[in-house]
Order: sequence, then C-alpha cells, then structure tokens
Amino acid sequence: MIDTVLFDLDGTLLGMDYDEFEDKYFNSLAKKFVKYNEPKKLIQTIWDATIHMVQKADGISFNSERFFERFNTLIKPDHHDIYLNGFMDFYNNEYDGVKEATFKMEYMIEAVKVLKDKGYNVMIATNPIFPEVAVLKRIDWAGLSHKDFSFITNFEICRYCKPNIEFYYEISETVNKKPEQCLMVGNDMLEDMIAKKAGMKTYLVNDCIIEREKFYEPDYKSESKGFLRFVENLPVI
Repeated sequence: MIDTVLFDLDGTLLGMDYDEFEDKYFNSLAKKFVKYNEPKKLIQTIWDATIHMVQKADGISFNSERFFERFNTLIKPDHHDIYLNGFMDFYNNEYDGVKEATFKMEYMIEAVKVLKDKGYNVMIATNPIFPEVAVLKRIDWAGLSHKDFSFITNFEICRYCKPNIEFYYEISETVNKKPEQCLMVGNDMLEDMIAKKAGMKTYLVNDCIIEREKFYEPDYKSESKGFLRFVENLPVI
C-alpha cells in the first residue's frame, strides 16, 4: 500500500519557464564572479563539474564533494575559497532574482495539503544538484514550506543524481520505506518516471512536461488539476 509520496520540485511543485530560469540563473551567477572568471568559461566550468557529479557517483562521496572535486581542478587554487563562499552568498542573495522565471501551481499546493491531511508521508525528491539553501528557496517560491515535507533531497546529503536508479533506492533506504510504498510524482519522462524501474508507482504531471526520446511510461498521468482529483480520491492512511 502506498503511504509515501515523493515530489519532484522544478516543473512539478514549482512551475517554471526552463529557458528563462536557466538564463537568469547563469547570467546572475556569472555576474557574481566576473572579477574572477569570464562568464562563458565559468558557465562551462559549472556544467563540467555538474556532469562529473552526475556521472561519477560511487555511492560513497556526496554530490557536493564530487562537484567541487572537479570544479576545483578547473579554477585557480587560490580561488577555491572565493568560489565556495561566493556560491553560498549567491544563493542567499542574488538567487532570489531567478524567482521571476517561476510561478506557483495552486493545484499542487492543494494536493500537498490533502495528502498531509490524509496521513501520507510527503517528501521532496528533487534532483540533488543544488545545495540545501537553493532547494529551500524554491520550495518557498512554490508557495509551500520545508516543514510540509519529512525529507528533502539536496547535494549535501545525497550520493546520486537523477536519472541514476540508485537515487531512488538511496531515498527509500534513508527514509526506511520500501519502493512499493512510494509514489513518485514528477514532470520529467525519464528522470522522474525511471522511479518505476526501482519499484515505485509513478505519476506524470504534464503542466511543465519534459519529454525525452528515452522515457518510462508512467502509471498515471494528467495535468495538475487532475492530480489534485487523484489525491482527493486516495484513501485516508
């Protein structure tokens, strides 16, 4: 029986224009560090370190460790602390400007409330490529609170990223839930729906759908309004 619902964040609980979000994010970040790196080079360096973080998972190191393991080889040694501290300052301040590329999804806000009222364990299973501070801010932008969720993924506590199937196994082990007890709700036909391969039920919310050439067919799918109707019909735990 399903008693736990895992939510992707970007495009699922938090509506967004992906292109606008990416442009605002990288432009703001590049401006932050223009004194130390040419914008295009910095953006490429961040992508390089992110790819390394995603592809070199070993089940031991945290995502943040693998990111900086690679990132620090691509910048000047005397800039390591500048970037480490600067990233945190960016997420605490300039990152707020990226909110303009996002919007609240009212049906999803209500769906989270309904699930909690019915006794379901509700969690955030966003791709953990951002630090906790950035994830918590996007939860707030979505019109929700971190207190709504019993567990929230981020790159300081996770060892895998989507679409690695181990990401879902790691969550289920961490929260002491069997995959068959979980419903994964997301908008990405690969990164979220691959949870089905781990033994979880899957629900594709298609308001901000990310389509893929390679994908996993969800168990359920609809727009956010339909998802709200779905949870309203779920039994009370």
